[in-house]
Amino acid sequence: VTEEGTLMCRFHGWRFDDAGNCVEVPNADAGAAASLCGAPETCATSYPVQEVSGLLWVWPEAGLEGLGRSLLEEPAALGSGAQDWVMTVPPVSYESMVENSMDPSHAPHLHEGTFAASDMVPLTDYSAPAEPLGDEGFTVAHGGYTTKNDGMKATRTFRSPSFVDVNYELPSGKQQNFQLFFVPSTPFETRVITGLGLPQLPAWLPKRELLADLLHAFFFSRSALWRFNDQDRLVMQGQDRNQAADPDRRQAAWDVATPSDTGVSTFRKWLAEVGGGGPFASSGAAASLPTTQEEVSRWNVHGKHCPSCKRALALLEGTQAALGKMALFAAVAAVALAVAGRLASGIVATAAAVALSAGSRWAACGRAAFF
Repeated sequence: VTEEGTLMCRFHGWRFDDAGNCVEVPNADAGAAASLCGAPETCATSYPVQEVSGLLWVWPEAGLEGLGRSLLEEPAALGSGAQDWVMTVPPVSYESMVENSMDPSHAPHLHEGTFAASDMVPLTDYSAPAEPLGDEGFTVAHGGYTTKNDGMKATRTFRSPSFVDVNYELPSGKQQNFQLFFVPSTPFETRVITGLGLPQLPAWLPKRELLADLLHAFFFSRSALWRFNDQDRLVMQGQDRNQAADPDRRQAAWDVATPSDTGVSTFRKWLAEVGGGGPFASSGAAASLPTTQEEVSRWNVHGKHCPSCKRALALLEGTQAALGKMALFAAVAAVALAVAGRLASGIVATAAAVALSAGSRWAACGRAAFF
């Protein structure tokens, strides 16, 4: 998107306005540009767009009829307030991702060694919605499932096609809210957009955006966070493999074997009876399963999709290069001062070279830790 508000093709630089009209062809002379920009063949398809809760929503129907219908519908945001959204792209199917968000009782068993670890409490209170399930989705309610949240009241709302809203009311009176969007991109890849709800830096703080980028990158560099994500990913990839090997296989988890299976069972019923079997059920094309790895690239899963992380990466690279050059200059100065017999100044320059070199290595380590 250019400063003028047009959309530029990254291939040859053609630019289009919000209606899809071609408005510039950089390599054409005036006569050719006038002809090309006025031709219907050069127009791009334009779709209705809304900005709600800090996210862009697209109505995938072009033309005036599509625009009219889009104005009659609200985005599936469930009134979610504006907040910081982050996106990860795990190699996991949409079905498994949504199912995982409806299955709280796995946490004390799967997430050992992370911030989510806690002793299990049997989840006996899990209520399902009345059937038949509606097009818009459903809400389930349940109690606590660990010693940390025993006695709480919780709801999980799935609003089709991709929004899950989780609300906890803890016995202490504290409220917790988790908002997630699961956007399928391929049969075995999902864009997960999560509302972090983290506290914001004060507006008066100098270099606020820079500090926010660094704090964001630090938050996503924590090994416990990625251990948590990898634990979920590995189990869900195994489920995807089993399902792909036998799509008609009846899984016991689809039935309510225990009260804790209620959320998963409800989503699977909605998917089969209302959701058409899933976003790729009618494609008929066989998709190849991604390779399962103990760890995945943090850059591929999150960093390259995140403006904050890309800005933090540029800062670290610039800092590393600048400190490295300064360290080299200080080392050369130290040698020159020593040759000139100015030993005291040479020692100071040597110390500066060592400190600057250490800073450059620190920046390199910070880059390697996440990027």
